[in-house]
This record gives sequence, structure tokens and C-alpha cells, in this order.
Amino acid sequence: MSGENNTTKTAPVRDLTVKQGFKLSKFLVSWEMVLVYILLLINIVLMMKKANLYFSPGTIQAIIQSGMDVCPLVLGMIFILMLGDIDVSVASTMIFASMITGLCCQAGMPGIVGVIAGILAGGLCGAFNGFFVAYIGMPAVIVTIATSMLFRGIVKIILDVNVLKVFPSFYTAIAWTNIAGIPLSLIIFLLMGAGFVFILQKTRFGRRLYIIGNNATCAQYSGIDVRKTKLFVFVLMGFMCGIASIFFVGRMGGSVSSTMGTGYEMTAIAICVLGGVSTNGGKGKVYGPIIATLIMAFLTYTLGLLEVDANTRKIVTGFILIIAVLIPNVNRQLMANIKLKVVFKGNKNVEALNNKTAEEVKVLKNTIAETRKDSTLNEADKSAKIKKCEDKIASLQKKCKEQTAVWLEEQKEDERKAKARFNTK
Repeated sequence: MSGENNTTKTAPVRDLTVKQGFKLSKFLVSWEMVLVYILLLINIVLMMKKANLYFSPGTIQAIIQSGMDVCPLVLGMIFILMLGDIDVSVASTMIFASMITGLCCQAGMPGIVGVIAGILAGGLCGAFNGFFVAYIGMPAVIVTIATSMLFRGIVKIILDVNVLKVFPSFYTAIAWTNIAGIPLSLIIFLLMGAGFVFILQKTRFGRRLYIIGNNATCAQYSGIDVRKTKLFVFVLMGFMCGIASIFFVGRMGGSVSSTMGTGYEMTAIAICVLGGVSTNGGKGKVYGPIIATLIMAFLTYTLGLLEVDANTRKIVTGFILIIAVLIPNVNRQLMANIKLKVVFKGNKNVEALNNKTAEEVKVLKNTIAETRKDSTLNEADKSAKIKKCEDKIASLQKKCKEQTAVWLEEQKEDERKAKARFNTK
């Protein structure tokens, strides 16, 4: 036995990475592109109705700037919704942070100290929410409704009917300055958005959000500290509320009162949902809400120019959001029903057989593609393996076609018999 070769062949290592090549056809019908089409449509309507105003200098910048005060809330809300939670206290937290900054500046402290104090105050409010949601286990909607009233109530007690007007000068600069014709607030928003895209798509933390949103129990048993992650996300949401206070106060001209900012939490949630983020958690991207933020700004401004009153604007915006959320689901179901009736003649057995065959054929075609790229096989082995897969594909398709014809003929026969019985009666 000493002359025998005792070396054993090891199985080739399988590549388990998910490889999705760019497909233009899928990209053009993706939800993000649908949002781009909606944005373009709103711009076309605005151009047609108010051409002189639309093309006048500063109009586009003013429209964009009018919707940027909500953008930090949108970015933070994406992560909250990804967990399957919700935060309806963000507007109150934003006003609370604005108040802290204003009081610090009014007391004579340096502007940067007031800004940091406001952002930290927002973070503390977020930590307060996160503790009750993550560690006490209370529903996020109940906690944040309560804290929304709590934070707003504190602001009303401290400010009463007074208005804070002492804020750093760069607040209004951020809100209304243009750089090379581009709003500074938009540039900051896009930079923050790029950071959130990186975190959600390219980091372990982002993948954890997807996992927790899909199944928190499974995530816990997979070794993810769900409570710590939730707490961190709520703290991050608080910090984003603090940053939002800069945009908000700047847009308000450098002043804040206890009654400002009502309804901003609903706007932020609506923008995220319009952008394709699921309120059930575990689904969504950052690109959609970024585009949806611009859509809401242009939509609100356009309705105003069309002389639609404020209450009607809310109704129209609400209907548009409902339709936008329903479109993907209705579209899928509608296409499935049309395919069932037209292609498969309403026969669900035929549909199931054809879908199963299509999946099996897809797997075999992928095998053929991998075989062609396999450098460990010689040409003869490649040809034999590819021929075997092609023969199997042809056999599957032939069987599927024959069985489909049999079932459809049986269906026609049953229909004829039923019609004959009905006519005899």
C-alpha cells in the first residue's frame, strides 16, 4: 500500500456571496425611480402652470429650502422604522432642543456651547425613549406619544407665550444660503444622507437593523444585542432632532416658540413611508426618503401656487401618500392576477407547475453559466455537463408543456359539461 497515492481530493469551496449584477430594466422600475418620475411630474405641472415663476431666479432654491427643516428627522426616522418601531415625539424633541440652545444663548453663553447643549438635550430625550422601549419593553408608539406631551409640556411651562430670538447667526445662513446656486441646507442633507447610506448598506450595524426589523427574537438568538441596538438608534434619533433644530430655527428666521413644529413627526414618518421604508421593519433604503423629501417640498409648494388652501393641501397630500404606498402592492397583485387569467387561463395548477418549472430552469441556467466559468474543468467535461443541463431543461419544458395542455383540456371539458348541465335545466 506504500506505493499508493494517499492524497485525497478536497471538494471545491463554494462561493456563497450574493452577486446581483446591474439590470437596467429592473432599475428603471424600482421604487426609487418611480419617486424620481413623480418628482419630475410635479416639476412639469409647476412649469406648465407657473412658467414665469418657475424659471425666475431663486424659485427652485426657495422650494428646496422650504422642505429641508424636516430632513434630519427623516434620516433618523429611517433607522427607527427599520427596527419596526416608531417615534412620534421627534417634533417635541426638536422644539425642546431648540429651547435649550435659545436659553443658553440668551444667558450669554457662546453660540457653540448652546448648539452642543441643544444637540445633547435631544440625545437625552432619545435615550429616555430608548430606555423605556428597549429595556422596559413598552411599545414605542405609547412611549413616544407620552414623551411627546411631556417634552412639549416642559417647553410650554418654561416659555409660556414668550419667543426665543437669540440664536447663532449661522442658523439662518444654513437655512437660506446658496453655494453656486445650490442650497447649503441641501448640500448638508445630501452629505448626511450619504453617511446614513453607508451605515445602513455597508456596516454590520446596518445589517443588524434589517435583521432586528425582520425578527427581533431571531436576532437575539443570533447573538445581536437587540436592546442595546434599539437604545442606540433612539439616542441617534434624539441627536438628529437636535440637528433638526438648527435647520428649523434657521428657516423660522432665528426664533422659536412653544407652539411651533406641530405635525413635523407625521411629515417625517410620511416621507419615510413614501420613500419605501416599511413600518413593519426590516425593509427600506435611504435613497427613497431622500427623494421623497424633495417630493414633499415641491408638492407642498406647487399646491400653494395653485391656490389650494392649507386644509385641502393636507387632504391632497394624504391621498397621494396613501396611493403611493398602495401602488407597489396593488401593482404586484394586479400583474399576478392578469398573468393567471391571460397566460394560465385561470388555472392555478397550471400556474404552480409553470412557476416551479421556471425556477428549476433558472437554477439549471445558472449552473451552465458557472460551468462555463469553471477553470478546473477541461473542455470535454464542460461540454458534457452543459449538454446534460440543456437536455434536462428541454425535458422539463416539454413535460410542463404537455401537462399544461392536459390540464387546460380537462378544464375546457369540465366547462363544457357544466354548460351542458346548465342548458338542460
